[in-house]
Amino acid sequence: MEGRQYQRLTHLDGRLVEVIRRGDEVLCLHPDRSLTRLSSKQMGPLALGDRLASDLPEQYNILIDGDGRVAGRTTTRMRVAPLDTHRYGYRLWLDQESRLLLKSEVVDGSGVALERVEFVTLNLSPQLGLDHFAVPEARHEKALAPVPDSHPSLTLTVTPEWLPAGFRAMEQDWRQATTDRAPVAARGFSDGLAAFTVFVEAIGENSVEEGVSRVGPTVAVSRRLAAPSGVYLVTLVGEVPQSTALRVIEGISVRENQP
Repeated sequence: MEGRQYQRLTHLDGRLVEVIRRGDEVLCLHPDRSLTRLSSKQMGPLALGDRLASDLPEQYNILIDGDGRVAGRTTTRMRVAPLDTHRYGYRLWLDQESRLLLKSEVVDGSGVALERVEFVTLNLSPQLGLDHFAVPEARHEKALAPVPDSHPSLTLTVTPEWLPAGFRAMEQDWRQATTDRAPVAARGFSDGLAAFTVFVEAIGENSVEEGVSRVGPTVAVSRRLAAPSGVYLVTLVGEVPQSTALRVIEGISVRENQP
């Protein structure tokens, strides 16, 4: 519409969460009815369907797995199999008429589905207007503001000692939610399909909790890092196996650039 792409995702189970894309703007409505505005750049890698539209990374094989049905439509089943254990595989169902991705599964090395996303109905000619993507009412709103160029945090560089084959670093980005909080560095890494982001926050001598948690294919690992420039909390979040996340975060270094 109007030369821009629009998208609205709503969690139908559990607590209400919504994500609305309006061109380059992304709005996240949280369960407490607070609203966060982001740019598409801050959201990191594109959705799986968009990533699959580009060339498949050489770290994967793609296999045709016959026909299937999703949402009452005939599909072609495909498997995207990783060539090592540092990333997950995917099972895909593509609509034979429209070529839309109707169903996807993220699978571990044993073939167990860790996450499933699928259509239950599909309308290729919806009557949608801009009002369907209106900003919902929120109790309060916040944005991740850019850090001033003069801020001393911008002299820090986050570097991994090891990355799985094919993973490349994206531009490092500094953001802070409020001026009274320390900025957080965010640097994304992707092989073209799998992706994770490393966050680094200066904590000084404050007590922080280290650990590992996982929901479906998404893992979060945090560790305290003492460096010559200070003490930091390093957190990795992404859709990679836990063993991969632990190996990456153990090799993360933070250094201060010399003027």
